[in-house]
Amino acid sequence: MNTFLSAEQDAFLARCRAHATEHIAPLAGDLDEGRHSFRDVVSGLGQAGLLGSFVAKEYGGQGAPFVNLVLLAEALSEFDPGLALSLAAHAQVIELLSKHGTDTQKSRYLPLLARGECIGAFALSEETAGSDYAAMKTSAAVSGGKCILTGEKTWVVNGSVANLALVVAKDDAAKLSIWLVDLDNADKSKVEIGSNRKKLGLRSAATNDISFKGLELAQDAVLGSSEVAETAIREAMDVSKVLVAAAATGLMNSAITHSVDRARTREQFGGNIGKLQAIQWKLADMSADSSAAKLLTYRAAWSKDEAPEEFSKDAAMCKFYAAKTARVHSAEAVQIFGSLGVSDDEPIEKLYRDAKVTEIAEGTSEIQKNIIAKEVGV
Repeated sequence: MNTFLSAEQDAFLARCRAHATEHIAPLAGDLDEGRHSFRDVVSGLGQAGLLGSFVAKEYGGQGAPFVNLVLLAEALSEFDPGLALSLAAHAQVIELLSKHGTDTQKSRYLPLLARGECIGAFALSEETAGSDYAAMKTSAAVSGGKCILTGEKTWVVNGSVANLALVVAKDDAAKLSIWLVDLDNADKSKVEIGSNRKKLGLRSAATNDISFKGLELAQDAVLGSSEVAETAIREAMDVSKVLVAAAATGLMNSAITHSVDRARTREQFGGNIGKLQAIQWKLADMSADSSAAKLLTYRAAWSKDEAPEEFSKDAAMCKFYAAKTARVHSAEAVQIFGSLGVSDDEPIEKLYRDAKVTEIAEGTSEIQKNIIAKEVGV
């Protein structure tokens, strides 16, 4: 029994792990090598009732707490953490539509997102505007009931597999605004989606540049108002940070499982290496730090629903600590495996690559520390 989760959440986590074991584990290698992506698994997650867990019931979801989505990300990440990054982008779209969308926008898109029939992407970053999103140059010129969207977005997670993108731009008054772009029906001569970027890790998460070349949108494609856009961006980023932290805890679950198995079966110096204190201490540190990271992540998921005034700080804390823990201890797992730790014959080298990217994706560790310092009053 996990005393930090309700009985219902324990059962939901068990369902997520069972689904991941049956449907994700066989694809792990192909996901890493780009032969499969989030698009290939998302409908199964929707059909199993896992994907739309925190979508409101009136829009086809279960209306469950945010922690349920975190548990799904953790379970998927035990086999492929890149899927959690794709899930994070999808969840950002659900979050912002749920909070700031019109009734028409919510009715049109949320049921599809919950069922996995529509994949979401959040187009925020640019070459000169990452965490400093106020520096972005993409423009949304509004005139005569139309919006003309022009600019280039980079590092768009799910870019090449998404059906719906939320695009952040500046309006004529240089205020931030967010626009819904139906990528399936957009004028293809006005939208160019680049090829998938080749990344160190989290490779199954398609990551692309998208250029908007004077794309015309109806004015009612705007999400909320310019007054709430900056708040909405922070909300989206906080959600994705917690899900990346869940990716880090999930991959650490896997790293510990594989490392313990290796310690029990690898024979050296007349016995298995698990009898050596050096290995025991590595595993003890891995287990303790991973558990601490998981608790921080669950705390952040809880605060989103129950203590929203704490959510930004908790999201930054769990993202920073879980990613650092994953990077440090996946390296220790490589050491435990020795030469096999750097071979793709074992999953450890993939976990090591994935872990490093969790320190970069959805806000670097340095940015998280800046946020934490500000939140505690410095």
